[in-house]
Amino acid sequence: MKPIRHAALALLTAAALSLSLAAPAAAYHSGSLVPQSRTYSVPFTDTQGTWCDDAVQICYETGLMDGKSATSFDPHSSLTYAQIIVIVARLHELLNGGDGKFDAPDPGEAWYQPAVDYLLSLPILAQAGDLSGLDVINPEGQLAITLWSMGEFDEFPSQPCTRYDLVFFLTAILPEDALTPINSITALPDVTGNSVVLDFYNAGILTGSNEYGTFGGTEYLNRGQAAAMLARIVDPSLRVRFTPKPLVLSQALLGKDPDEVMMTVDGFDVTAGLYALQLSYEISEQTISHYFSRYDNYPEEYSAYLTDEEFRGDFAEYMMEKYGIDVSVPIDWDAPDKGGMSPAQKVLADTREECIRTAVLMNHQTEYPPPQAQQADMESFSYLSDYMGITRDVYETMYISECVWINLQESLRDFTSGELNRYLTQQNFIYGMYAVFYRDDEYGLYTEKESREMASTLRTQINDHLDDQEYISYLIWKYSQTYSGQSPDLISLDQFSDENIAALKSLGIGKVSAVLTEEDRYIVVFRMDPSENDDIVDQAAAIPAQEQLDAWCAAATVTAESTDPVDMAAAAGMLDTLGYLATL
Repeated sequence: MKPIRHAALALLTAAALSLSLAAPAAAYHSGSLVPQSRTYSVPFTDTQGTWCDDAVQICYETGLMDGKSATSFDPHSSLTYAQIIVIVARLHELLNGGDGKFDAPDPGEAWYQPAVDYLLSLPILAQAGDLSGLDVINPEGQLAITLWSMGEFDEFPSQPCTRYDLVFFLTAILPEDALTPINSITALPDVTGNSVVLDFYNAGILTGSNEYGTFGGTEYLNRGQAAAMLARIVDPSLRVRFTPKPLVLSQALLGKDPDEVMMTVDGFDVTAGLYALQLSYEISEQTISHYFSRYDNYPEEYSAYLTDEEFRGDFAEYMMEKYGIDVSVPIDWDAPDKGGMSPAQKVLADTREECIRTAVLMNHQTEYPPPQAQQADMESFSYLSDYMGITRDVYETMYISECVWINLQESLRDFTSGELNRYLTQQNFIYGMYAVFYRDDEYGLYTEKESREMASTLRTQINDHLDDQEYISYLIWKYSQTYSGQSPDLISLDQFSDENIAALKSLGIGKVSAVLTEEDRYIVVFRMDPSENDDIVDQAAAIPAQEQLDAWCAAATVTAESTDPVDMAAAAGMLDTLGYLATL
């Protein structure tokens, strides 16, 4: 049974910050915020003639950034949080009349600790808020959380920094007049509301990676991009005036206006705007499936990769280095699988199905209308208007259809304990607690005979205390060889043999099973009443609701359906450009 899925938009893309700077001789005019402190006498060989060459020179001459060596800057490598923290501290010190240099760390201290101490001494961080919740979302709070993490998590300082974090850190330490606006940008494809990111765009420091101004905040920052940002900060004459092109997703993917009708379902018009949003989601699903198939296709190699303590790259790099196999092959949208369907055909079929489901739910909104609370929530999402090129009416349609789906489930929630158990067993689940005993455990702690005896002892003790669920939970904790199973939850029957599945389905509520024998373990199950768990009841209500929705969809009449072909490779490429697929 296929569940309802609604489009999820990702805030991801690669953002190359192109830059055209003035000649070096003019780099330190009277408007520069930071003076020159050294001479760029030996240019870095790996940045000469590149887009970031002038920016790298400015960052070097102001003391903000050094090279990786005397002749190399390494513009394409990522910047770690430790490196970014040092740069941010240098910038703040330089902007406030200092020389950007810090004392050497004390013996045993990390090389970046003096910069951390400097930032922690600033009044702006003393007012950042309580860090115990780790949910501070203002720039000062983000910087404070990062500084706290530097000392709490050993691996954190060496992790690559994202574009979002650098912008937040810079916002925390820059004076207001450092971001004087020269542009009037109110929205970006992947930035919502009044984000501080817009301040950097309006100041001409950021221009994005494409004509739409896509930011790509969760992408890792490289050294060349950081140099471009920093150069524009310290020398306002380098900032860029521009207006990003408005993004309309349906135009970008389909070449259609968002209000153009793609199909009509029992009188409800599915517009190109709605269709494009669902198409984006299905393309993303196929891309993710293709990405993770590499692990399924090479299970032994993936297992070796996970246990290789010396290798530091990702799985694709591991496969190329160890086996000479390229697993980064892009998806072939037109290649049929064993079942005869290509990824492109699957995307179109799934998009059509989900659009019909959304339309059917919209056609039943008078029967399951959003109450006042849901309507108020919808208004709170008004900031999403035009986010990723999607109009407000499309967002409202998706939201209302989701509310109808939730309300349909709520209306079917009142069922008996017997009906609830029937729904769960239809999906191959029962509710209860369980204990596991390995027939020959991998650590050699128990023999098969000892495990069997422990399982039998536990079963006997549970049987003597059937009315005391708290004590049964304690017994499972005491005897079981795993750390799971002692809290009531759904138990998947897929892990059992056919014989044991039949035994568990016939096991009565409040009863303990026999000692069940599986290939490598013994299992004891205590079955409980799922109607006592509201979360399980909520989940189970989706089963009859899905049956009802499937019946409505089967009876729906689809007319005026557009048959225009979709170039799936081009659509996926556009989504990748916009950052939709950059999670991969």
